[in-house]
Formats: sequence, structure tokens, C-alpha cells
Amino acid sequence: MNEINSTDEQDAVRRLEILHVLDQWQDAIQGFDEAIGNKLGLINAEHRCLKALIDGPKTAGQLAVASGLTPAAATSMIDRLEKRGFVERQRDETDRRKVVVAMTQPASDTLDTFYKPLAHDAAAMLANFGQTELSVVEAFVKKAFTLQQAHRERVVAETVAP
Repeated sequence: MNEINSTDEQDAVRRLEILHVLDQWQDAIQGFDEAIGNKLGLINAEHRCLKALIDGPKTAGQLAVASGLTPAAATSMIDRLEKRGFVERQRDETDRRKVVVAMTQPASDTLDTFYKPLAHDAAAMLANFGQTELSVVEAFVKKAFTLQQAHRERVVAETVAP
């Protein structure tokens, strides 16, 4: 019986250690993004906007959601980023009546100087794992992402009394 309790206690301690490291990892990610934002003179919403554009153009509405802003505030943010040369408005390729926002090539090149070394090192780190380990890591990261998004949505929806 003591052996079972000892194993249960060890598992509980291990889970707490993992949660602590995850918290540190989240802080490190946020710190990295903040350092980049500070270098480029971006506020958090602007930085989130640019990160949302890494995989291609988006509508102003999509950028509002990605940056956590109202549509009107997102439009003002896009205007500021456009004036600074980070983004440009373009006609949608499939529907010319629609306007999308795209990251400019110079802005993309600038972000690449920060993010590509991290992506390279992360890929090298992952190369040390076998397929079984990668499957576990992938499943964990996907579940952790879904969990984090759900709790973000919960917090956004909550009303807090002053």
C-alpha cells in the first residue's frame, strides 16, 4: 500500500513540476515576443496582428479577432501599421470587391531575422525525438493549445465586478 501511495505522490509531484515548466515556457514565449515588439516599436496588439499575417493576408475582421481588438480599433491599428510600412491593403485575389491586409516583404524579412533562428533550433531539437515521442509531444501540444484557447475564451467572456 505504501508503494502505491509513494508512486501516486511521485506522479503528483511530477505533474506539478511539468506545470511549473510549462508556466516558465509560456513566460519565455511571451518575453521573446515582447522583446521583438520592443525592438520594432510595436504594442502587443500590433505584434499579434503581424504574427497572424505570417501565413498570409487576412481581412480586417480576422485581424481584429487575432489581436483582441474591436473592429474600429483594428482598423486604426492597421492604419498605423500601414503608415509604418509593416502592412499593406490589397484586393482579395478571389473576390476583387474585398480588401485584405498583407504583411509587406520588408516587415516579413525583419520578422524572419527573429523567428527563423528559433524555428531552426526548435527543428534541430525535435530531430532528437523518435516518431513515438514526436506523436506524444504533438498530441500534448495540441491538447494544451486547445485548453489554453478555451480558458482564454472563458476569461474574455467573464464579467468582473470592480
